[in-house]
Amino acid sequence: MTQAPRIIAISTAWNALRHTSGKKMVGELKKLGFDSIELNVHVTPAMAEEVLALVERGRVRICSLHNYCPLPDGIERDKAAGNILVLSSTDQAERAKAVEQTKRTIEWAARLGAPTIVMHLGRVPIDVRQREALTYIGAGNREQAKAIVTEDLMERASVRMPYIESVIRSLQEVAPHAEQLGVKLGLETRYYFAEIPSLDEFMMIFKNVSSPALGYWHDTGHAHTMETLGIGSQGDFLKKYGDRLIGMHLHDAVGGSDHRAIGRGNVDFWKVLSYAKPDTQLVFEIHGQASGPDLIRSRVLILRVLRDLESSKEQ
Repeated sequence: MTQAPRIIAISTAWNALRHTSGKKMVGELKKLGFDSIELNVHVTPAMAEEVLALVERGRVRICSLHNYCPLPDGIERDKAAGNILVLSSTDQAERAKAVEQTKRTIEWAARLGAPTIVMHLGRVPIDVRQREALTYIGAGNREQAKAIVTEDLMERASVRMPYIESVIRSLQEVAPHAEQLGVKLGLETRYYFAEIPSLDEFMMIFKNVSSPALGYWHDTGHAHTMETLGIGSQGDFLKKYGDRLIGMHLHDAVGGSDHRAIGRGNVDFWKVLSYAKPDTQLVFEIHGQASGPDLIRSRVLILRVLRDLESSKEQ
């Protein structure tokens, strides 16, 4: 039986800040051949309403929303990110605001017909020297980098539990809402090692939040950065949580520089995509420095890897 071609979606992280119109933002992506789109934090409520109208007319499919989306009130667009509100906060008022906004994202996902939201969970608030370590690695001084990372990870481990407990409480509050509305919560691999969850913390969360709404969202660039730092490889994350995998952010990376077009870095997409299931959402999260032709080429390269993987299974 011939398989239906895999749908490669794209995040509006590539172009949202160039637009104030949701219709024009989507139109630019559709002209490049993308009919399935992830909406990111830079999409305003007014833009989301325009996208909703396109969804209702069958003009576009929204595969996922990146929490928080649409942009929360009082946040400047160009300063917004997935960690603008922290579900890990030990301040009850701050955590409650993050929970409320996450529920709002879930509600928007249901309105837009998006099956998934991608989640940042917060951080352990210590000053890690990640950029310094990456600079040492780039200069070939891995031993110095290893010493820095080891020391920072020890400090992180000594103070992490109150913040992980806050994450667990937050997810226990939002997961029933997601279940009720039929939306999955994709817990994403993180870029900074101060962030939550680390490799082992995913399991701590899954064990303490027994909800079918929770799944694992793999980010290729973030995992590559963890690999560069010697903290955990792509395979470590995927072997451990592949059974919970619901989606992937696909982008290339060199060292700690990620969100590149496919083929502009060192990520082994053959290895990564070998863990993708037929229903795993594949989303380009490539940033605006890439050109339109870069995106088209990225899709060609990924579809080629997927075809080769399928052929290897049939042999």
